[in-house]
Amino acid sequence: MVKSSKGFRVLPILFIIIMILFLTLPFIPLVIWSLTKQWPWPLLLPEKWSLDSWNYLFSVSGRVGEGLLNSFLVAAITLIGNIIIGIPAARALAKYEMKGKMIVFMILLSPLFIPYTVSIMGMYDIAIRFNFLNQYVSVAFAHILVTLPYFVAAIWFQFRLIGQSLQEAASSLGASEWKIFLWIEWPLLQPSFLLGSMLVIVISLSQYLPTWIMSGGTLITIPLVIFPFASSGNSSLVSAYSLAFFGPILVLLMVYYFLLRINSRKNRRLGVSNREARASNDTD
Repeated sequence: MVKSSKGFRVLPILFIIIMILFLTLPFIPLVIWSLTKQWPWPLLLPEKWSLDSWNYLFSVSGRVGEGLLNSFLVAAITLIGNIIIGIPAARALAKYEMKGKMIVFMILLSPLFIPYTVSIMGMYDIAIRFNFLNQYVSVAFAHILVTLPYFVAAIWFQFRLIGQSLQEAASSLGASEWKIFLWIEWPLLQPSFLLGSMLVIVISLSQYLPTWIMSGGTLITIPLVIFPFASSGNSSLVSAYSLAFFGPILVLLMVYYFLLRINSRKNRRLGVSNREARASNDTD
């Protein structure tokens, strides 16, 4: 029995170690390549080291600042669009029974199954004909098409977990739909909202083709900066740009876990206060 329990303890630790290695090992060649121009096989390490890629990255020609700024501006607009469209759509799909509900749900999830190049080309044609969209907004529309299924799925699943009992009780006491959402649904929705927002931002930051099509290649984002160097086989510059791109993503991930931890602590305190209130009512 003791040996079997030790085995069960070792397996999770081994799994965690494998996962850490799986996530961290790809960054080792990136770091090495960013510090050299040549790394011929079968050498374990390069013979010559250089900071030329990092010097170019932070020079005026590198345009890394412009690329990051444009990428995050488009991602922010994309997130706002997902919130405006996705939360009401997910709430309606989870809460109400109606004819054609599955059809609407499939339409919202269709970008996952249909090549989005066709839809984006149609959006580009409309944007050209009307000529009323700012570059950032037009690119964000294309990113919304790509990211909306992930956001809607995350929010819809949480609405399904919440159920209807709390909302029905609040409605019977005279609460409006807005108050029900603000005071009951929104606090319970926050973990899925944070997850969906994280997915939207990360996916938006990594989009190359939708950005290139909708802007005609004139809106410089990080993927558009990296792609020419990747096409030419410049591994050193691609590695430096990839590491510079990963830095903000890592900060964003830390912010996500920090907000998630704050939310879980708040929910625990709320649960403790509710139990204390019920206990005091029972004693009375």
